[in-house]
Order: sequence, then C-alpha cells, then structure tokens
Amino acid sequence: MTATDTRTVRDRLLDAAEDCLRRDGIRRTTMIDIAETAGVSRTWLYQHFPDKQSILGAALVRLDETFWADAHQRVGARRSFPAKVAEAILIARSSELGPLALELKAREPAEFEAVMGRFLHDAVPGMVVFWEVHLTAARDKGELRPDLDVAGAAEWVLRAVVSLVTMPGGTVDADDRRALTRHLATYLMPALVPTP
Repeated sequence: MTATDTRTVRDRLLDAAEDCLRRDGIRRTTMIDIAETAGVSRTWLYQHFPDKQSILGAALVRLDETFWADAHQRVGARRSFPAKVAEAILIARSSELGPLALELKAREPAEFEAVMGRFLHDAVPGMVVFWEVHLTAARDKGELRPDLDVAGAAEWVLRAVVSLVTMPGGTVDADDRRALTRHLATYLMPALVPTP
C-alpha cells in the first residue's frame, strides 16, 4: 500500500467519523457505525485508530487543520495584533468546527469533554505554532515587547481564543469585530506590549 493509498483510507475513515458525529453525536457513534459508513471492516478501522475517542478527535483535528490553513491568510491580513486575534475568534465561531463543537458540548457535555481532551491534546501544538508565527511578526514590527516569551504568549493567546470561541460570556459580543478588538486591546494587550 502506498502513502497515497494510506492517506485515502485515513481520509475515508475520518469522513465516516465526521458523518457519524454529525448524524448521531458522540455517545451514539460506534466504531461499528464508522466502519460501516466507511465501507471497511472493524479490524481495518482498529488498525488505524485504537478507539472511538482517537478517531473522533482526529476528525475534529482534521477540521481544525483546514480551518487554520485559511485562518493564517485572513489573520495575517489584519493590521493590529488585537484585530488578528479578533479575526481568529470570528473565523472559529463561524467555521464548521465551531458550531459542531458548540452543539456537541451542549448535547453531550461529558462525552464532549472526553473527546475534546483528546482533540486539544492532538491539536494544541499546531495551534500554538500558529500564534507563534503571528506573535513573532508583531514583535518584530515593534507592536509587542521585544523580550516577549513567544512560546508562552502563544499558548496564553490560544487559551483566550478558545475561551472566547466556546464560552463567550456576557461582557463582550464574540461575534462583533469592533467589540472583540476593543476587549482584546483592553485585556489581552497589556501583557504583550512594551511597558511605558
């Protein structure tokens, strides 16, 4: 089997997992359902993914990878760092992943937490790298502190983004670009900008 064949099988399995997740939710999705939807045996499925959490987490990660590839360009086009973070939040809240994750969290909170724990474990390193790129560019432009711990700040920015995407709260409208940018300029930026 070639690398292309393996990728095709993996994509087919992840497509099936995503279909089952959308149709049946986390609790009702089974490895048997995923295998049947993909048109493969359970044995074949288990050769690629050891359990339900790993395949559902991988399906969410794949959605996330597509999201972040497009997001780099859109976020990079914004002028200020708070506007970049606001753009990422707006993209995530309107993306395929955002509403699916929010729906699953509301419908099946315990199951969602188990899958998201796996998802975040698998996806966080890539998302941190995303913010490292944008933080480094903003630091090099003089917008952020020259001594900024980029890796630490990237993880912190990511946590702020995840929070505003999944639990927006009542003090800021997470779907309003101007409100988000003001909120981030007020609460996120003081830790990142040079001290006067």
